[in-house]
Amino acid sequence: MQFHLIAAGVVAGLVLGAGPASAQSQFAAPSCVATLVSGPAGAFRRFIPDEATGPTGLQIRGIVARSLTWRPGQSLKVCFKAGSAGAHQRVIRVAREWMEHANIAFDFEENGAPRRCAQDGSEDIKIDFINFNGWWSAYGIISRQRDPSMNLQFFGVDTPVFANGQPVPEAEMRRTILHEFGHALGMMHEHQSPAAGCDQEIDWQAAYTMGKGIGWDREQVHAQMRAFTEIAEFNMTQVDRKSIMHYSLPPTLFRAGAGSKCWVPENNDLSEQDRRFIAAIYPKSGPPIYTSGLPGAPPAGAVPRGGPAAASDKQALVTRYESLLREAGLPDARITTLAADFRKAVLGH
Repeated sequence: MQFHLIAAGVVAGLVLGAGPASAQSQFAAPSCVATLVSGPAGAFRRFIPDEATGPTGLQIRGIVARSLTWRPGQSLKVCFKAGSAGAHQRVIRVAREWMEHANIAFDFEENGAPRRCAQDGSEDIKIDFINFNGWWSAYGIISRQRDPSMNLQFFGVDTPVFANGQPVPEAEMRRTILHEFGHALGMMHEHQSPAAGCDQEIDWQAAYTMGKGIGWDREQVHAQMRAFTEIAEFNMTQVDRKSIMHYSLPPTLFRAGAGSKCWVPENNDLSEQDRRFIAAIYPKSGPPIYTSGLPGAPPAGAVPRGGPAAASDKQALVTRYESLLREAGLPDARITTLAADFRKAVLGH
């Protein structure tokens, strides 16, 4: 199964995306290499005060992680900041493949045409095509706070070409778009799962050299390539090497080259486990899914399962978060600040 930032199995997180391996060969690096939006736990951890420890602290962590997923059944307004009509139709066609498996709707159109960004904060996902700015996406509802929230360099024209003038194969564009919309739905890089064991496989000196060539310092290399910390909010199951979310890193970055367990060929399609997991995150029907790691009693009628639990009442999460801050004994001024920031992140106001 996939690796995602999860509380009680619900996806959350905030990092960049990846892209096509042959595009990587143009840059001798992973394709999602432009601006680093944030470390994977940046937005997640800023709402977890150091003063909150013990059982209350664990509940706060769970509430925060649950809050960052979209609501199952939600219709997400998607807009374009730039790009040709052909570029828009390509993105729309590919992104909607996720909708076949998840109870989520990407609403791309307004008045019968692809939606242009209104610059008024009303859209959920805002797509740009800034060249030499990478392929990346913010995670889940963090997309609301980023403008743009996704970038697809070189893909903003009817017939895209790389910087060296070579045409971009249709399969690579499809793979990258699927990957970045996976991030927008909350999926993280598979190779960074603590269960993947890739830290020991990577030739870090080669990785630092690669990073230096594209303007990354060591911290940025680690943010994109090192395994995430093994904490309760990470749902670590069997690594899916066929996932659309798995980097196809150059063999030269591994000590064993192409013989490394962490080297994978290009994954062009959603894997079977990608499909099953996204369907569990955004279930189309049936009772809510409950995972035993969630603090407190399961909701009425919930079904125990190893997948994510639906978090449909974001207002209730905000209220519970503030209550837990008080239980943790934080000063009133600190509670007011944290609660206001959390409310804005979750509810947008």
